[in-house]
Amino acid sequence: MPVITIHKERMETMVKGVPFHRIVERLPLLGLHIEELAESYVKVEYDPNRPDYSTDYGIARSLRGAFSLERGAPKHMLRPSGVKFLVDPSVKHVRPFIAGMFVKGLRLDDETIRQVISMQEDLHEGMGRHRSKLAIGVHNADVVRPPILYKTVPGSFSFTPLDMDRQMTVKQILTELPTGRKYGELVKSHDSYPVIVDSDGLVLSLPPIINGNATKVTPAATNLLIDVTGTDFKVLEDALAIMAESFWDAGAEVQSVELLDEGRSKITPDLSELVMDVPMSYISDLMGIPLKPKEVVDALKRSRFDAVAGHEHVKVTIPRYRTDILHPVDIVEETVYGYGFERLSPDLDFTYTRGSISARTKLVEAVRRVAVGLGLQEVMNFSLSSNDALYSKMRRLEAHRLKVASSKSSQFEYLRDLLLPSLLLVLSENVHEEFPQNIFEVAEVFLPDESSETGVREELHLGAVLSDNVASFSAAKSVLDAFLRCSFGVVATYKPLVKPFLIDGRGAECSSSDGFLGFVGEVHPAVVVAFGLRNPVAAFEVDLTPFYHRVSVQERV
Repeated sequence: MPVITIHKERMETMVKGVPFHRIVERLPLLGLHIEELAESYVKVEYDPNRPDYSTDYGIARSLRGAFSLERGAPKHMLRPSGVKFLVDPSVKHVRPFIAGMFVKGLRLDDETIRQVISMQEDLHEGMGRHRSKLAIGVHNADVVRPPILYKTVPGSFSFTPLDMDRQMTVKQILTELPTGRKYGELVKSHDSYPVIVDSDGLVLSLPPIINGNATKVTPAATNLLIDVTGTDFKVLEDALAIMAESFWDAGAEVQSVELLDEGRSKITPDLSELVMDVPMSYISDLMGIPLKPKEVVDALKRSRFDAVAGHEHVKVTIPRYRTDILHPVDIVEETVYGYGFERLSPDLDFTYTRGSISARTKLVEAVRRVAVGLGLQEVMNFSLSSNDALYSKMRRLEAHRLKVASSKSSQFEYLRDLLLPSLLLVLSENVHEEFPQNIFEVAEVFLPDESSETGVREELHLGAVLSDNVASFSAAKSVLDAFLRCSFGVVATYKPLVKPFLIDGRGAECSSSDGFLGFVGEVHPAVVVAFGLRNPVAAFEVDLTPFYHRVSVQERV
């Protein structure tokens, strides 16, 4: 995890009136881990989910809240700088997004420069995923003439890179300089390369590789221009918010810049606060302490949030730089930090409880018993499958597919939304075994659902396939009817159903009083051939979710 050095004299000026030994004692209670302690400094390790701790300014900000020197979210006025960023359409296929801000009146010393560089590199490695999602450029604004143009250039384009005394082409930078060799893979696959230049053609940066030497930041600089480029605009704005708060803490004035991109205008940074309503009972239950509304508000303000308590809820205003706050449970955690871990005491008076089998386990066990009794053999497959198996071979054209990011294998790239393709794969791997082959699987499938917190809904399905030379719709329907009747006392109804992987006229929709359950039918010959099967296949698949609490008494025993 990243480590930052906190110097005694510097921190005591930022957290006035608090001696260094008390600051050190408080650091672990803010979630920081002490790596090394000396008389004049302390090195602390912070969790990557708190990128606002990437400078001592961010740590001092939390300490001032913890010691009640400041309360609530920091307040600032964001004024326009008049600087414009012009985005050329050519960057869209290389590194499509840029954002920025202007920092005015910053008094730079060697330690402040080190803090800025440390913050920049920590954001590169963490939020930026080694500069692949974002890269930050910090420039001496006094030598820059707006407007700023973000465009692409050929590999023969040349300029003087940071800390070099000669011009180099882009191709030379990528092959000869350490940063070029380290990060060049991010842009090497393209014929052109992104650059940021001012109105005079002065090169500010070759993102995400290196800055230009002309805009190098020295202690003499008082105004900075910040650019952030990348592939995810929200991540760019998150990084700007964190940096903006640190520059304000350093005594500078942060000003906005205007982006002009494809005829649209946007102001960055966007420092809009997030408001979250959290039930008081939720906070007290998770903390295990019946806090009063005033105590919750006080704790949150010490954690540098604004909060207003109602009768049953607390309305929390989250400053923009707190990019780690995603869920009400995060607010509970901040309440604990503000309340003080040192005020909590262990409570050994608790009630013993007995575990019990969950409704899902009862259901799955009952389903397995009935399925085995009907002559089916159970198989288990992975939840991840391939595009080929789930869609191409099944003749399906679903637009909303749940694809895993950065999968290591195309065979395990998509969350399956049906069990049937996996069952057909099992048959394809057993074509030389004895027939008939009647198998089933009970497992979760995953479906897109915007109403869900994760955007994904899970359903528990039963899928089964019957394969031999006489496999038919009637055989599969008989097994399904027997299963539903024995397990849940349900008499299903059927109506014609057209599916691309079923033979027309030999597929049906299965329903009950609980609504739609699934399908049953004969698998289309094109699908059978695509999976390399030699016998006809009949199949059914039903959603078991409606039956979580309807397992028959006989099957529970």
